[in-house]
Amino acid sequence: MSESPEARLPGGDWRFVMQTEILTEAWSLADEWWDLWHRDPGATPFQSPAWLLPWRRHFDDGESIVLALRRDRRLIGLIPLMHLDGRLLLWGAGTSDWLNGLFDPALQPDDVAGALVRIKLPLDLFQLPANSLLLRCPVAGGWEDRKGYSETCAVLSLPAELSANMRQNLRYYARRAARAGVNGPKRANASHVQDLAELHTRRWESRDEGGVFADARMLSWFSEAALLLEQAGLLRLYAMWLGGRVVGALCVLRGKDRAFYYLGGFDPEHAKLGLGTVLVGHAIAEAERENLNCFDFLRGQEEYKYRWGARDEPSYARYLLPAARKAA
Repeated sequence: MSESPEARLPGGDWRFVMQTEILTEAWSLADEWWDLWHRDPGATPFQSPAWLLPWRRHFDDGESIVLALRRDRRLIGLIPLMHLDGRLLLWGAGTSDWLNGLFDPALQPDDVAGALVRIKLPLDLFQLPANSLLLRCPVAGGWEDRKGYSETCAVLSLPAELSANMRQNLRYYARRAARAGVNGPKRANASHVQDLAELHTRRWESRDEGGVFADARMLSWFSEAALLLEQAGLLRLYAMWLGGRVVGALCVLRGKDRAFYYLGGFDPEHAKLGLGTVLVGHAIAEAERENLNCFDFLRGQEEYKYRWGARDEPSYARYLLPAARKAA
């Protein structure tokens, strides 16, 4: 369904009427979605249709409520939400490290606020970047509005200034892997996602834990998303082989100006070879070669990230509760 246009730009030209459509699906928007993704300078792969449309197909809990903001019939804002457990969450919650909508640079914070308040449901927004319009848009009185910090990501500025110890470790593990007959790292394609999933799972099972692929939906979704990301030029999958078998793999996503280390795995039988270190070093070097500004290790404050020189970058949360719900 769609709402009637109400906000007009100065001059009252009907072509520039601001519209907010409230949809229950987003597949029909795929082409426009990509166009908007390319226009939004802050967009990450986690907001792309290659990531989120397959995600919603496989993680289909709750009701979809998709806000599509238009001006002169052109899509200028997209906020895909799901109504779950009495609140609205952004698509990708749980499997994405940065959450956000997509916004044309010309879109104003007031426009976004006007779209959000029409829903009249609690909004639980988290893992937002500091510059998100979802964080900055003003909300009219009567709404409870709470803001705070969310999870922290570890981000390495590029070109990386690696410590002498890290450079020595890279050389040592690269030589050790080569002497053991391991080939790579080399660029692999989306067909190797299954290898990555198996290696990731084996590593976690060696710790008596299940890992992310314990949920069967994860592999189905990730396999589909990886293929679409590869077609869009946003997938960087690196692998290492021993005797024709993949023994280490790393999935990196390419954004506008940064690389995102999403998932890795290596054969625990070859843990002493330091394949994870070699793969990360290769991925960082490739990101530098592509002239990216940052290598984002994403959520989690594991010690190894800081040995590479990463620094904490906070994400933010916002909880909006409509007046009617607050009173009830």
